Amino acid sequence: MNENIVLLECENFPCIAWYQMFLKNENIQIEQHEYFVRTSFRNRTVIAGPNGLVTLSIPLKGGRNQKNVMKDIEVSYDENWQAVHWKTIESCYRRSPYYEYYAEEIKMLFEKKHRFLMDYNLECLQMVNQLLQVKKEFVLTEKYDKTPLGNCTDARNTFEENRRFELPNYIQVFQDRIGFKSNLSILDMLFCVGKPLIENLKS
Repeated sequence: MNENIVLLECENFPCIAWYQMFLKNENIQIEQHEYFVRTSFRNRTVIAGPNGLVTLSIPLKGGRNQKNVMKDIEVSYDENWQAVHWKTIESCYRRSPYYEYYAEEIKMLFEKKHRFLMDYNLECLQMVNQLLQVKKEFVLTEKYDKTPLGNCTDARNTFEENRRFELPNYIQVFQDRIGFKSNLSILDMLFCVGKPLIENLKS
């Protein structure tokens, strides 16, 4: 019997539910031939700040309503969004338990200029895996299938911001002010939990 394939969208600093599915399954494919989906985590990162949720959006050439496939989406640098994003992350997490262990490497991702969004997203994922010492293989899709057949779990467009998932609780930086916020970017759990997040998400 062939092993089940899990098909995931290509997210920017993936949300925790995405990363949980990534860790729990072996045969991972990441979609690169779909048309870009606006208001998704493909170019958005949601973190927790002192006054509530903060969304960091990567600006795209042609805007968010373009009709290009994911692998061809280009990042816009008309504005210095990288400096703004990093300053926001630093402000939100500099008091977190594991910030000092991971900040330097994460910051480097905001000092590079990737032409394509997908290249940036994949490098962010690889960096998270490296910091957590996760050795995980995955492949990119070779073509787009609207409705994959056979032994495939299609998890594209599953990780919506307001959807509830079975995820572990942990202590967040501003939990005493705004309450616990579930399914944020994996950055939140990385800075707040560190390497033990792997076992938390696998259990």
